[in-house]
Amino acid sequence: MGGLEVDHKKVMMTLIASMLLISSSGGIAAAANTSTSSNNSLNNNTTKKEQTPTAKKVVHTLANVPVVKVTARSTVKLTDVNILSQDDGNTVTYTLTYQNNDSKPMMMLDYWSKVKTKGGTSFSPKLIAKDQEKKTVSPGSTVDLTYVMKVGREVKLSDLNFLIVKWDFSKPNYESTLGKFNVPASYSITTPVGKTKTVRLSDSAVKVKVSGIKVYPGEDKKQYVKVGVNLNNISYKLLDNPNIKWILRTSSGTNYPLTPDKDSTGISIQAQANKTLSLMASLPTALKLEKSELLLVEEQGEEKTALPVAALQLPEASSQSNVVTAANQPNIISIDGQPVSTLLESTRVRGEDEEYDLTMQWVIKNQGKKEVKIPKYALEIRTADGTAYPIETKALDDLKLKPGATKTIKLITTIQGDGDTSKIKLYAMTPITKEESKEGNTNASSFEFSYPVGIYAIPESVTSGDGLTTETVIKNSKGTFGVSVGSLQRLPWTDSDIIAAKVTIRNASAKTVQLPELEAMFTIDSARIDGDTKLIRAQGGKLLGPGMTTEAYLLTKIPSELNMSRLEVTLLEKVGEEETNDWITLSTSGLIQPLSYVGAGKTFTQGTAEKETELGVRRTYVYPGSSSDIVYTEFEMTNKSLRQSGLAKLVGYYKTADGQYYKATAKQADRVPGPGQKSVVTFWAKVPKSVTSTSDMRLIVGEGVADNKFVSGEGEATAYVNAMAFEVQPKTLQVLASLNDIDLYPYKFSGSNIRAYLTGGTSVQIEMIYSLTQEEAVDSGEYGHKLILSLTDGSGKVFDKELTPGTDLKTGINQTLNWSIDDSVFNKIRGGSYRVALYDVFEGQRIRLAEQGYSYDVSKLPKEEPEFPEEGSGNNNTK
Repeated sequence: MGGLEVDHKKVMMTLIASMLLISSSGGIAAAANTSTSSNNSLNNNTTKKEQTPTAKKVVHTLANVPVVKVTARSTVKLTDVNILSQDDGNTVTYTLTYQNNDSKPMMMLDYWSKVKTKGGTSFSPKLIAKDQEKKTVSPGSTVDLTYVMKVGREVKLSDLNFLIVKWDFSKPNYESTLGKFNVPASYSITTPVGKTKTVRLSDSAVKVKVSGIKVYPGEDKKQYVKVGVNLNNISYKLLDNPNIKWILRTSSGTNYPLTPDKDSTGISIQAQANKTLSLMASLPTALKLEKSELLLVEEQGEEKTALPVAALQLPEASSQSNVVTAANQPNIISIDGQPVSTLLESTRVRGEDEEYDLTMQWVIKNQGKKEVKIPKYALEIRTADGTAYPIETKALDDLKLKPGATKTIKLITTIQGDGDTSKIKLYAMTPITKEESKEGNTNASSFEFSYPVGIYAIPESVTSGDGLTTETVIKNSKGTFGVSVGSLQRLPWTDSDIIAAKVTIRNASAKTVQLPELEAMFTIDSARIDGDTKLIRAQGGKLLGPGMTTEAYLLTKIPSELNMSRLEVTLLEKVGEEETNDWITLSTSGLIQPLSYVGAGKTFTQGTAEKETELGVRRTYVYPGSSSDIVYTEFEMTNKSLRQSGLAKLVGYYKTADGQYYKATAKQADRVPGPGQKSVVTFWAKVPKSVTSTSDMRLIVGEGVADNKFVSGEGEATAYVNAMAFEVQPKTLQVLASLNDIDLYPYKFSGSNIRAYLTGGTSVQIEMIYSLTQEEAVDSGEYGHKLILSLTDGSGKVFDKELTPGTDLKTGINQTLNWSIDDSVFNKIRGGSYRVALYDVFEGQRIRLAEQGYSYDVSKLPKEEPEFPEEGSGNNNTK
């Protein structure tokens, strides 16, 4: 073999001489001569072809180099050759592939290789360590043998003749040259850009391909170069951590070692599988990378001799070197060979006293076909002068994304400056790894520098200017939306105030989109309110067709004495159990809009054509009391739509001319009114007697909300929205002179047909024929009123009977009410008159509705016995 010296050959000659004498030496010599002649003829033909103009074209394959016959049927061919420039000369490796087409094993001890220059200089190649144990080639199979040798720095591959030698004891030096290989001058060992090179690593066939190169800007006149390499194990066994190194060789021949990043230090690739490596180097900025090459070398033996394995042309780095992205543009990062899109989506800036808070959203999407683990990038804001402000986030801790999955990360930092985001950029830096080589792990990384995988221009802040109703259009991963604040109200609530912002969201795209899960946040004069803040959606669905709109109400509570000069309303996208990202911020001057005002006797129609409700105050009464009065309002809601519809449970406050608020108690029907039906809500509140003397009073009415939804049924509201101010004019009712046609809305009462029968004793029997009707198209809540029928006799004594409409007073025509009064005042009364009054009683306080006078009915009085004179009286005398 090639590793044996000449002296060793002479020793072996004696051992095999008898074997050679058994064979026909003439036949062997003839075969050898035939093979040599044939090979020389092929080489001559090759030489002639090389002299043609077409032979000057660069080739990257040795397929056209003729084979050498080692027997009549078996051959050997040159399948690979590489050269590595080093300080002490060039290292050349070449691979010979033996093909045994005979029916018996081929003994490798019979053949070896020599190398000579065309000028006659000889070199002694040696088999690499892993090939020295290959002794035979089985019939029908092949064996690859790789040789290595040192040559001078000026030696070219085309200067070398690679000889195939066999034992021949008929020759003076006992050897015969079967043929030779000569590498064409037009041959290049470098694999072109985009092409694959098949190499042998740890005796496994592996396809190597450069997947890309990126250049990242560094500091101190450095640039960071990242080369992606894909290894495809096409053999049928595991490729486990081969002793390989990577070198970047510039066009001038300078070599720079490449360091695998922390995810590429170990190479374990199953059969028929592949892995993409990321190789890094820190190079001078002035270094030109055009026509650079990636060299793959394998370390052999205890001396760790560097053997050249492959050279691959690198693509032009300039076309992929720019990691600086414009505002609102994605940056594609390759992670484990999978494309991952990153986008700095939105920004919110809030500054004060040369310091400002910056809130951004960084969207990461796995666009590949496999799950990826996102590195824990170091994120920082850098100013034009290089000042860096780190951004702390735990969102990248153990973050994995399945194919197609998206993660939106909120980034918050505070930096110095004037808030001009055009002067700053976001840097995403690779994690700094400092793994020292461990015993037994020659592939451990000493990768100690960090480089940017993305440099992002800051997009304009998604914050509207001062004012309301101006739509701001935003585009994000969910779609394109137009967002505006339709109204901003400050409403009374017990001892505090409610800030209620009505936000309209429009689908501004041409396709159906789904709204994300949203939350609300308020910022008042740079103070962020993190407490009781709610978001109520006007409709349950999240799908919006093209051009469709939906509404949301954002609520918070503030002290009633707080003055505001600026207010920001922020919609937050919920991305986890306790994590949110800014979706959009809408800024206003803090100017609160006055409530919509509805004058006395007027109505207001609210909602769309599909859900219209007409609202109005029907009437307001004052129930006088001893120390306070009750203000009572009947409020009507009429369903104007074609379906059963209505408002949520209403909340009301009475507001006086001088700005005093009194919370109203509301009674409302639980059932939603059908088309054309009315629903009556009654509001009332106890107020000081001095308040009711003014006529300039408002009833503020809004829809109640609680637990992020509108309240219905028996639920209790914790806030309210969509408030309007209705003028109320408390009336003093004129007492009717008849008990006919009395308005007890939604009832109507007539009961003037009353008879009080005297019985001659202490009791009076009262009978009233009455009618009580109810408007069928009106739904009302619990009827909290009572009626008092009061009888006052001629002496001024008053007798009351309390009646409840619907129970004591049944609905219907010509109903009868019987009432019996027993009192000594009626003893022996034989006639006279009395008065009957009807009172409306509410919360213990009453107002008189009607009063009418009547005469007692004496038809039921017992007849009196006539009085006769006693005997002996004067009458008798008269007679």
